[in-house]
Amino acid sequence: MDLERTFLSRLDMYTTKLLEIFRRKGGTAGTKIKPMLDSVNEHHVDGRRDIIMRCLVEYLGESGEELIKDYQDISQEAVKEDCSNHMMKITVIHPSVAQETQDPVYVSVIIEGSEVLDNCRSVTNACLLLMGVIYTVNLRYPLKLKYTFEVFQKLFLELDILKMSAKVQSLHKKLLA
Repeated sequence: MDLERTFLSRLDMYTTKLLEIFRRKGGTAGTKIKPMLDSVNEHHVDGRRDIIMRCLVEYLGESGEELIKDYQDISQEAVKEDCSNHMMKITVIHPSVAQETQDPVYVSVIIEGSEVLDNCRSVTNACLLLMGVIYTVNLRYPLKLKYTFEVFQKLFLELDILKMSAKVQSLHKKLLA
């Protein structure tokens, strides 16, 4: 099974529906999602995918900051030092505040305080690679992101799809409606 192709093709297949679902979301999650969606049309495919990934975390009632840490105008060494106490994190270094709609300069994956994957190119690619590391090393999903990783596993990678939590099953039904 080609995990990258499966993950990205499923994500792309669900993108239109996910955007509709995200736009209808109310409450705190909706408040966090709406500003991200405002810029979705300003991005190319990878940028839109990254926005979808960020919105998905919030839609599921989990915190985007638990998965992704954004930095502005900071060295990779300073980021590594800052992330030394993180168990599992995707770090994104942006060039500057004025260029915030541009692609990130540097995306990496941190596990147990160490950078295990660098130059991931995008948040989406980092999520995909992180799933590969989790499977390869047999790590547990972070509890605060259990629904996000369940969506990655069951909806985007189509692994163990018969056992879904109620929250992920509800999203799955909305995607198929």
